[in-house]
Amino acid sequence: FATVDDIQNYVIAEREARAEEERPMMITSLKVDENTKMGIVNDIKQELRKAAALHINYSSRKRVER
Repeated sequence: FATVDDIQNYVIAEREARAEEERPMMITSLKVDENTKMGIVNDIKQELRKAAALHINYSSRKRVER
């Protein structure tokens, strides 16, 4: 597990570990469950912006009717 403050350094390290031609294709994927507050998602998005990680994929589970 990591904190929001760890995101920028992690993204930069991952980018540096990639070949130069792969870097523009890097996509950050956020998979957030229904119990997560939007405030934390916004905090993460802000840190991703600071790291210039602007390609973001959002995923969720399809809602199951009971």
